Amino acid sequence: MKKIAFLCFFIFVFIAAALPQAIIENPEKPLSRNAGRVVEAREAVRISDVGDEYYFQFPYNLKIASDGSIFVQDKEQLLQFDQNGKFIRNFFKKGQGPAEMESIDDYWLKEKNVIIHAETPNKILWVNFNGEPIKEFRIYGKDVFLSFLTFCQNTYYFIQSEIPLIKGEPSIVDYPQDLISLSGDGGEMKNLISFPIKSFVAVVGGARGSLSINRLIAIPYKEKYLFISHTPEYLLKLYDLEKNQIIREFKRKYKRVETPPEIQKQERGYLMLNNQKFTKPPQKYMNDITNLLVFKDKLWVLTSLRDKKKGILMDVYDFEGKYVDNFYLKFPNYISADIYSFYSMTAAGDFIYLIQKKEDETLELAKYRIEDK
Repeated sequence: MKKIAFLCFFIFVFIAAALPQAIIENPEKPLSRNAGRVVEAREAVRISDVGDEYYFQFPYNLKIASDGSIFVQDKEQLLQFDQNGKFIRNFFKKGQGPAEMESIDDYWLKEKNVIIHAETPNKILWVNFNGEPIKEFRIYGKDVFLSFLTFCQNTYYFIQSEIPLIKGEPSIVDYPQDLISLSGDGGEMKNLISFPIKSFVAVVGGARGSLSINRLIAIPYKEKYLFISHTPEYLLKLYDLEKNQIIREFKRKYKRVETPPEIQKQERGYLMLNNQKFTKPPQKYMNDITNLLVFKDKLWVLTSLRDKKKGILMDVYDFEGKYVDNFYLKFPNYISADIYSFYSMTAAGDFIYLIQKKEDETLELAKYRIEDK
């Protein structure tokens, strides 16, 4: 009898653990009494083209090392600057030999090392901050696109995406974004979980193409978690890399923002497949979440709500998914919406780093101190 009771209890616990957790529903207003205030961002460092050592054509993918040095990716460049904006080196070496690459997919900073995922040839390359190669190995077994995400617990993590094959008229469908793990020696690759996005997909004969409605935003946190946003509507997830499961889902009541006409024109886009043109349908609403930042152990959510005088509305959550604060982040000059995108902005310490346009439309890097009185 005791054995049966124990078995029933074990089955109950197993089923309870396997069931998805309820979504944490936060109210429209956060806990903080001074929510809705304006927080100033004060410029600390500005980095522009200054000579022949590097250039900014399409800079993106900012990352900040533990020593405060600034990394940014560009065409055939992976640049490092010190915390004051002084240029240090370019890690990109063109070629297909050892420590060389034709193009970089993405990179990750691990202590005093840079982990680079090269697309051509498809390989992982480690170099130290002095630019000296440490190790590298080829990646085999995946013919579809892999985007490097992070490295932790001696495991590499990628996002794999492949345009879904649909039948009938072009339409908006779920576009799988699969999380893939690769063992530290490159020998074992696993499919873990999928975070689908919405995308406009068309298929004509053997040709297919897509235009994204929203994007997957995945932010590593404390080297074992990922904060995830992958829906046009307001929803956040916390994924545990060690447990290989979503441990928390949370959101708040949010009034959706209608897409301004000028953005509608900019973002429509079209596909040309077998000499046929397919235009993405207009989207009535903006994506509720435009970016995620980890700032001083809190999750900052950049929302679609912007005010030309106040700035952009930032929602703040703790690790438990509780909506604790919000404020408007204001830069010295109003910054266009595209500057808040996933690859143009990051945070570390007391600072936010972003890629911004100068008056002549060229790009530069800027470091801003956050002053929240």
